[in-house]
Amino acid sequence: MPHDLSEPRQQGTARNALWRHLLRAVGRDAGPLVRPADRVRSRLVAGCALAVVAALALAVTAACGTWGAEHRRALNERQERRQVTATTVQKAVTGTSDSGSGPADEGLAEATWRGPGNARHKGVVAVPLGTPAGSPVRVWVDASGGATTSPRTDSDVVMASALAGVAVFTVLSAASLGVYSYRARRLDRRTLEAWETEWDLVEPRWSGRPEV
Repeated sequence: MPHDLSEPRQQGTARNALWRHLLRAVGRDAGPLVRPADRVRSRLVAGCALAVVAALALAVTAACGTWGAEHRRALNERQERRQVTATTVQKAVTGTSDSGSGPADEGLAEATWRGPGNARHKGVVAVPLGTPAGSPVRVWVDASGGATTSPRTDSDVVMASALAGVAVFTVLSAASLGVYSYRARRLDRRTLEAWETEWDLVEPRWSGRPEV
């Protein structure tokens, strides 16, 4: 039960802290303890938050643009490509499975097929490993009758769009956080130097120690 009550309080604290930074960044937090350095830090926080929001918007835009382009490409591929029956002229041998770029039970075999206009084509196609010569296999061909890959699926389109959006958001967010971290460290260094200078002036009067 205590855990259930603490989580909303932490979320509310984070929202309140961000709201205070936004007010301080625009000069609406005029508390007596607010230093110029605090306002600069609040501007950094506000700028970083806006940059992350902008990165999210650009990521959504990139994902939508990629989806449109990939969807049109998939439609074109489905219109231009079709499956035909080919006949193997040799037994399938280990091919792509050795390099790890295909299923372990997939091999390569030379085959012949008929393309558009009943033209005869010949090439190496992927078939189940161990397929004997003279076996009929289904292969994808393009508009000219050459062997090609299968058209993109809806899952391929969604995956490409998601990867584009995640890539854009990750790069822009990382850049924003990097700039914020760099400027925040510089601000901390300047603040500490200013504090040490002021302390050198105040400490003798505060402690009663004679100034050197």
